[in-house]
Amino acid sequence: MKTQRLLPVSALLFWLLSGLPGLGTYPATAAAARQDKTDYLDQVLPLINFLEEAASFRQANGRFQGRVAEFSETQVSAFFQYIFSEQTASLKSLALRLFPAKRVEGWIVLDLGQQPGAASQNLYFSAKIEQEGRRVRLNFSSLYLETQRIQPAVINALIDLIARVQGQEARHLDDWYDLPEGISGLETAAGKLLVHY
Repeated sequence: MKTQRLLPVSALLFWLLSGLPGLGTYPATAAAARQDKTDYLDQVLPLINFLEEAASFRQANGRFQGRVAEFSETQVSAFFQYIFSEQTASLKSLALRLFPAKRVEGWIVLDLGQQPGAASQNLYFSAKIEQEGRRVRLNFSSLYLETQRIQPAVINALIDLIARVQGQEARHLDDWYDLPEGISGLETAAGKLLVHY
């Protein structure tokens, strides 16, 4: 199976966000964008710094540290919102809930911008993080756009179509992804992401 060197949830959700029809960019004021980024930074920077330090240690020493770092679901949500906000202007908000046994639930609000008659759309999902060695993926148990249940196979077909049109490689919801350098595994607890490094 193919693997990519991206953060697992980031890669999976980015395709979903960028692949939905009608999700173009919209104008935003510079002041609002700066304020949003400032709000994220307090939550985001510890995670970014951690990933950089873990990667540096692994590259320098050739081994994992045998430790576990703990991040709150607020920090993890802010981290992915920050990443996605840089990649697509359609993302209005993102909130993740973390549960024991590697269960994740998410609520994403997509802003369709100033298109005539456009409104925000809510995307909900429930999934389980699966891991084989240093590869992970999300196994979706439910996926809803507003109140309409969507099968992951439908989203994968949409991703294939968009990737073909844009001349890009398709990355599906159920693809396997390499963990970031320096990270050996992931676990979840109530409201927490536990990162083995």
